[in-house]
Amino acid sequence: MLPQITKADLNSFPATHDPRQVHCDHAITCRRRWTYASWELSKIQQEEITLKGHQLSRCPRSSGAPCLNQRMSEASFYIPMYTQPSPSPRKKRALLIGINYKGQHCELRGCNNDIHNILPCLINQWGYDPTNIVQLIDDGYNPPPTRANILLEMRRMASYARAGDSMFFYFAGHGGQIRDLDGDEVDGYDEFICPVDYQQSGMISDDVIHEIMVKPLAAGSRLTALFDSCHSGTVLDLPYLYDSRQCKFVDGITPDARIKKSSQAQVVCFSGCEDSEESESIAMPGQPIGGLMTFAFIHVFSCTRALTFQNRFEQIRAFVRATLPDARQHPQFSCSNPLDITLPFYI
Repeated sequence: MLPQITKADLNSFPATHDPRQVHCDHAITCRRRWTYASWELSKIQQEEITLKGHQLSRCPRSSGAPCLNQRMSEASFYIPMYTQPSPSPRKKRALLIGINYKGQHCELRGCNNDIHNILPCLINQWGYDPTNIVQLIDDGYNPPPTRANILLEMRRMASYARAGDSMFFYFAGHGGQIRDLDGDEVDGYDEFICPVDYQQSGMISDDVIHEIMVKPLAAGSRLTALFDSCHSGTVLDLPYLYDSRQCKFVDGITPDARIKKSSQAQVVCFSGCEDSEESESIAMPGQPIGGLMTFAFIHVFSCTRALTFQNRFEQIRAFVRATLPDARQHPQFSCSNPLDITLPFYI
């Protein structure tokens, strides 16, 4: 019996005037309603569909961002830095964040489950030591995923990085967009994630995430990030975005921002959807509700074969299409330096 998903009547969220909140005085009007400096989730749209005789439940992890048709141009000044991670890194660390926003009007179901699903894979299949995995979950048992805690652990993970290390970052929760003011976004909008206390402390923008978790990484280190949230296509502000239709890298940020957004480390980011799209939660047959992108990622990366980057990414997209033929999301991949897509790809 699949769990029942009840609709939540979501009211307007008050704006915060915390100076740490990014660009809140430039909010925009959109499909799910931004007004002035405050924003709201009108309703988390939830529905049930039938696929191959099974009933699936689905709902988006939306923050009410606008739908935009992003134009992608071929990446300028393409630098063929074909660096691949070692199958046996010196040390592995992970930071996992899952937020259900319990008790709030924007409450989600499934983000805590996502952590429980991906954690065994990190330990048993991908070789991460449990003592080197930090979990921030609003389940009442782990440290809460507040803005302060998230930023602290991001900084800590980046500061610990040394050449040869491999790191894994995971976020499941609400994401959104707001107008870009510094000219580094191709589509004109910054992306952000919502900590559990965003109403009091503010959101965390892609500019901030890049500055504290990507930019400081040591040369020769490796970070693999997975965002199962809405509007997350370029949430790490990485210069190169892979276009699966053209099988080449295009601009993830504006060419003028490439030097500012460069990194000495090899950073790769898997995102649940394009910047203008929503990532969905889904209850698979016999399993508790969780993120569709997370299910796809675990399914593909649990394969023991040395698959190429192109194989893995295309299989992730194929899993999403096969599970929900009418899925409103298209997984994305971006990186700090172009990768050779024909070589084996490891976490």
